[in-house]
This record gives sequence, C-alpha cells and structure tokens, in this order.
Amino acid sequence: MCMDPSLDLFGRLNSVQFIEDKMSSINQQVTEERKVNALLNVLLEVPEDIQKTVMNDFISALRSSSQEHVANIFCRECDKIPMSNEHYRTLKVKKDQLCQFIDAENGLLDKLGSTDVISCSDENDIRSMSGFNDKARKLIEVLMRKSDDAFDGFVNAFYQSGQSHVAYILTGEGSSRPLSEECRDKLIEKRPAVVKSIYAECLVSTLVSKRVFSSYDQQRVESRLTSNGKGEMMVDLIARKSQAAYDRFIETAIECHHGHIAEELVGCEITGKIELRISPNENVEIDDVEVQLRDRLQQAFENEDTEVKQLKERLNSNGISITEISEGSIVVKFRCRDHAALVALRKLHSSKELDRLLDETFRPMFADKGLESLRLCLPEEEFQRHIQLKLMTDEHREVLLSSEEWLVKNMRISDDLLDKLSLCSRRRQAIEQGATHEQQVKTLLDIVSRQPDAAFSQLLSALKDTAQHEAAFIISGDNMTEASKIHTAHIGRSMLCVTWY
Repeated sequence: MCMDPSLDLFGRLNSVQFIEDKMSSINQQVTEERKVNALLNVLLEVPEDIQKTVMNDFISALRSSSQEHVANIFCRECDKIPMSNEHYRTLKVKKDQLCQFIDAENGLLDKLGSTDVISCSDENDIRSMSGFNDKARKLIEVLMRKSDDAFDGFVNAFYQSGQSHVAYILTGEGSSRPLSEECRDKLIEKRPAVVKSIYAECLVSTLVSKRVFSSYDQQRVESRLTSNGKGEMMVDLIARKSQAAYDRFIETAIECHHGHIAEELVGCEITGKIELRISPNENVEIDDVEVQLRDRLQQAFENEDTEVKQLKERLNSNGISITEISEGSIVVKFRCRDHAALVALRKLHSSKELDRLLDETFRPMFADKGLESLRLCLPEEEFQRHIQLKLMTDEHREVLLSSEEWLVKNMRISDDLLDKLSLCSRRRQAIEQGATHEQQVKTLLDIVSRQPDAAFSQLLSALKDTAQHEAAFIISGDNMTEASKIHTAHIGRSMLCVTWY
C-alpha cells in the first residue's frame, strides 16, 4: 500500500547484495503494485545467512529515498508512519470528486514540492500526465503511498494555492464549497455553445481582479492561439473552481457584455405582478385582500400544497419555476431555464393560460372577499430584453465564418461601420489594432459570431447603411450572382457618367 517503487529507491537497491541480480525482472513488471510485489517476493527468497545484511540495506535505501514511513514498518526509528486507514479511505472514496476539482498546476505542485510532501521525481511524474484529471489522479495515487502527515500537508497546500474548496471535500471544514453538481452539469451540457460565444479578451482581466482566475490561469488562457481554444480553457478552469468563483464568473459575464453567456448557463428571470379585481359591491380594502392572497401564494408554493400542483407542473414542464413572491402589490419572479423556457413563458402569458390557472386556484378561496378575477402582468419589454440575448445560431455563425475569404477582399472596415455595431471598447480596439486589413476583417467576423444572434442582423444593417451591399448580400445568404449584378450595375453607371463627361 505505501511503498513507492521510485527510480530513487530502485537505483539504491541496485547496489544491494542479492537484490541487484533480480532488479531487471522486477522492473519489467507493468504496474507499480506488481513491482512492489515482485520486490517483496525477492526479499522473501533471501538466504538466512545474509538476510540481516540485505534487510538493513533495504531499510537504508527506503530512508534515503524519503520513505521513512515504510522503513519504520520494519524498524521504528522516527515518528513517520504510513497513511492511516482513515486518511487512506478518505482519499480512495473521494478520489473521483477530487479529480473533478484539483488543479495540480495552479501552484499546488510547487507548494507540495517546497514543503516536501512530494519529491522532485513525484512532481515530474505528475507533470508528465496529459490532462487535468490524469494529473489529479496521479497526484492522489502518489499521496496514498506517503506518510500520514503528508495528508495534512496536502490539505494545507490547497488553502495556500487558492483551492480551499478542494480542502472542503477532504475535511468538510471551511466556508468554501466546490461548484454544485447542478451548475457543473449545466456547464458541461452548454460547453460547446459557451466556447463558441466567449470572447476571452473581454473577460480575463476582470476575472483576475475578482480572484476568479489566478495570473497562471490568465497565462494558460492567453497562450491558446484561437478564440475557441481560449474559450475551452476558460470553461475547463471554471468547472474546477468553487461555487463562489462560478457566481463571480456569472457576474463578470453580465458586467463585461457577455449577458448571453450568463443566461445560457443560469437562465433568466422575469418579474411581473398579479393584479386583482374586487367587486365594487363589497366593503373591503383591496390592500387587505392583496396581503392575504400574497401570504397564501407564498405558503402554497413554499409548502408545495396540492392546490398549486397543476400550476407548478405546467411551469416546470416548460423549464420555468417561481423563485419569489414578494411585496409591492403581489410581485412574482419567474426563473426560465433557457431561451426555450423564456419563449414558453411568453406564450403561456399571452394565451392567458397562467391567468386561468391562477384564477381557478385562488379566486374561490377569496370569493367572500369580493375577488372577481386575477391577472398576471408580465411586461413585453422584459421578454424582448432577454430575447435579444439569444445566442448566435449555428446557421448565422457558419455564414459569417464561411464567407470570410470573400469578405476579406471586399469588406471595408471604417469608423462609420464600427459605430453602427454594438461593440464594447475592448472588442472595437481588437478590430482596429489588426495589423492588416485581413486581420481586421477576420477579427470583426470572429467577434460578431460570438455575440447574441441579434448582432447578425445588426451587421447586415450596418453594411447596407455604409453602402456595402455586396457584403450584405453574401452574409444574408443571397448568391454571388445577385451580388455581382449589383456590382456590375455600379460599374455600368460609373462608365456612363465618365462617357457623358
């Protein structure tokens, strides 16, 4: 369980009498466990007359290769002991979850190496693994062979490398929590769409300032050569962070003109009001009825009472939930899981289906108060604002990127064109700083393809407004023949003008 068949140990054993001749067959074993078993079998075969000498040399080799805890199994000379059953089982049981969150390269290996929890050889072996999960898995396997005090060193290293949420997995202590399973699953599900919609240059610096990313994270993102590569690295890093870091990522996305990303991951919230109509013949105050109805609504939804079962099922089946019922008349907040849920809520509202369900459920309860009807008011501008944040469709993105070669030769990048596009300062600067016209056009197309789908129509309008009709025809999906006709007509008119002159 705890012996590490390291190069350091085996190198020292090469000079031990009797073992030396057996090292070749031991090294041929495929796994570490088989190598250890082969070595132990060799030790069992040591002749009695040299057994003490060989064992002393073996123990000395263990101590010299930083495996005092293994040496102490044979000869107790210090406080180092193998990993306790409790700690060993914790690592074994939590291994899968740890592999999802450990970021070995983000200062963790450096800290473990500097505190002698792992050796330089261990560091090299771990770094030789290819991906996040493989590095994490190798690190855990290395640690499980260490002394018991290495466990505490392991936990402390997480706190010191900004990964306290991983320490929580091991100890259950502290306020930092790993990213929830729900958010992580959503991030995995939406990964392709998010990667295609992130423009890293607008987000990374702010994420560093908010301590979501470390400076090393920033280097890893910026070292990627393509926009998609940078987006992939950002998503992979966020998936290994704490819940608090994920929440700050969503806040940053909204602040830095990536609201379409935020809504794709966490959905959107629509706020409306329930209006009441009271019979004029009843001597009651509408404010009193509102208070009583609001309290009943809150209680019914919090306790999942049977009278709201049909309404909840209707909403939930469309990816909609009620997140809050509060004061200010009767304020109701709806959470829409995604764009499809938003469209469904709009339809339920416009068709009066929600009014009917609310009325049938609660009007009879307050009939003696003169309640004649309930009406849910959801502002259309609320729906429009969120609809404008729908992600770029694959069809529109493909049109932009597949037209790149032609547009490089024919599109003009001007201040007038850029003024007509919804570009933050970073995006506009990235376009303007392109070293060549070709780079400017490619950057513009890449940026637009990562914005909400409304940016596609906006680009078409901007091209038409700046008299770039051929480019507009190409992007809008019309064929080149039609565009060429327009181009030929322009040339013909120019020639007529020259002849007349």
